[in-house]
Amino acid sequence: DGESAYDLGYVLTQIIYMIGEDEFLKTINNFTNDEKEILISFINVGLEYGDNDYDNIQDNRKIENEFPIIQQTLINK
Repeated sequence: DGESAYDLGYVLTQIIYMIGEDEFLKTINNFTNDEKEILISFINVGLEYGDNDYDNIQDNRKIENEFPIIQQTLINK
C-alpha cells in the first residue's frame, strides 16, 4: 500500500545519507532501467514525505538538492 512506499523511501534516504551517494550507486550498479525508475520514485517519496532531519515535520526535500549524483546517474541510465 501507499504507506509502505513512504516507509521504504524513507529507509532508502537514511541509507544514502549514512553511506553516501557514491557507495549507494555501487550497490545498484546491476539494476535494470525499470528497477532504477522504481528506485528513484521511492527516493523521491522518502525525501518529500520523510522526516529526514528528525523535527517531526515532513521535509518536502527534492532529489536534485539532496542527492544530485544519484539523480543524474539514474536519469541518464
